[in-house]
Amino acid sequence: MDLRQLEAFAAVMSAGSVTAAGKMLGRSQPSVTRVIQELEQELEFALFERSGPKVTPTQKAFMMYGEVESALLGIRNIRQRAQSITQEENHHIKLVAISALAAGLLPAALARLPATLHPQQIQLQSMSPENVVQAVLCKTMDLGAVSLPLEHRGLDIHWIGEAPCVAVLPADSALDRHEVLSLAVLAEQTFPWSISRCPCWRWQSSEIARAITLEATL
Repeated sequence: MDLRQLEAFAAVMSAGSVTAAGKMLGRSQPSVTRVIQELEQELEFALFERSGPKVTPTQKAFMMYGEVESALLGIRNIRQRAQSITQEENHHIKLVAISALAAGLLPAALARLPATLHPQQIQLQSMSPENVVQAVLCKTMDLGAVSLPLEHRGLDIHWIGEAPCVAVLPADSALDRHEVLSLAVLAEQTFPWSISRCPCWRWQSSEIARAITLEATL
C-alpha cells in the first residue's frame, strides 16, 4: 500500500467516478483504474462495485475512507511543514534565558553576529532557570542560556564563559570596607537565601554553604 494508491482511492470516493478522479489527480483514467485494482489486490477485498463506467463504493470502502482521509491530511501537513522549514531555515531562532542574561549578555552577543549569520527573526524570552530547562526539553525553544550548574541527560550543555561573582550590599554595610569578600568573611554573615525549586539552585546553595564552612574552619 503506497501513497499513490491511497490518493487514487480517496479521489474516486470524493469525485464519484474514476474519470473525474483522474482529472483531479492529473492522471489518465486507465492509470487510476490500475492503481485501484492494485490496492484491492493488496487488501484482498473489493472497494468498488463496477457497472459499466460507474463505480459504487462498497461498505468496506466507506469503512476505510475516513482513515485514508486522515492519513492523507497528515501527509499534506508534513509536506507543508517541510516547505515551511525550508523557507524558515536560518531565518528564525527562539532563545530563552534567565533574566540577567536575557537583559544584558545575549542582546550584546547577538548584535555582534555577522550579517551572514544573523537570523531574520529572533525571539528572546526571559524565564526562571527551571523553566529555561523545560522549554528546551519540550522543544518550544531552540536554545537556552543559564548561569547555574546544570546536568541533564536530555540536553546538550555548551560552556560559554565565566565571570566573577559580585555582592550587592546596602550603602552602610560594614562589608563595604573589603575590596574582596573572601569566604571566611562571608562565613561570619547572615544571608537571606532565596528558596527555589530548581535542583541546580539547591545544589549551588549547598556547595556555597559547604565552601564557606570549609574556609572558615581552615
